[in-house]
Amino acid sequence: MKPILLGAGVVAAILILAFSLLASPPPPPPKTPPVDFQTQIRPILEKRCQPCHFAGGKMYARMPFDQPRTIHTLGEKMFTRIKEPREQEILRAFLAQATQPES
Repeated sequence: MKPILLGAGVVAAILILAFSLLASPPPPPPKTPPVDFQTQIRPILEKRCQPCHFAGGKMYARMPFDQPRTIHTLGEKMFTRIKEPREQEILRAFLAQATQPES
């Protein structure tokens, strides 16, 4: 009878371990670095929206694209000019940062 009891104990230990692993929450996703306006957003805007929306341009007084607050105000309306999916993805990440609470 001892081998059966020993085997049952091992099976019980394995089941307890398996259930505890299944019950634990998944690890948090890796934290992505924030999107930087000067190094990631501004170059896109300079490529797509210069000279009009930068200093000296005819639209600069109304919509200065060298200022992050303008981009936050316009939001996804920026995509009328910025059509490249990777650039849109970077802009979306930048806009999402403004709506997330600081941690």
